[in-house]
Formats: sequence, C-alpha cells, structure tokens
Amino acid sequence: MKSTFLYTGVLMLLLNSIVGLILSSYDIFNWVVNDIVILLNTFFFIYLAVSNIKDGFKFGMSFLFVFLAIGQFILGLFMESVSNDNWLLIIMLVTIFIQLGLVLFTKSLSRYS
Repeated sequence: MKSTFLYTGVLMLLLNSIVGLILSSYDIFNWVVNDIVILLNTFFFIYLAVSNIKDGFKFGMSFLFVFLAIGQFILGLFMESVSNDNWLLIIMLVTIFIQLGLVLFTKSLSRYS
C-alpha cells in the first residue's frame, strides 16, 4: 500500500512540474507551493500506511486527507504569487497543521483502543 502512495505522489509531482514548465501562466510560487503540498500529503499517506494506527482510523483519515489535499492543491493554484498578506496561503498552512494534529491525535488515541 505504501508503494502505491509513493508512486502516485511521484507521478503527481512530475505532472505538476511538467505543467509548471509548460504553462507560462502557472507562476513559480504557485508551482513550488503545490509541489510542497504534494510532497507533504504523500508523506502523510505513507505514514498512515506504515503506522500502527487502527485500520478504521486509517480508512477515515485517508478519505479526509484526500479531500484536504485536493483543497490545498486548488488553493495553491489560485493564490497570489506573493507570501505577504496571502490569506489562501494561511488557510493552506492551517489545513496542513490540522492534518498533522489529526495524525498525532489519532496516533495517541489509537494506543488506548
């Protein structure tokens, strides 16, 4: 399962990079932000696959993380190309920290069940 997430993440990263090189309207800032989003979400999925979290938690978190990843990618496409006063970047960072918090909370909760 972890190899599936790894291959999918690498393919998505390559696709995003190729599109970033081809399209002149795809700013470098947005391109790099979306590459980071793809890498972080790939690491989250791989961690879910290899961790000893209960399967029910893994299943639910995988669905939630897919929707959050799609939302983060869309935010990365439409955000301004500057980091100052960028509310979409702040929203994206908040969702990333929510993902991290959910992983840590579920890891600690899964130990007791």
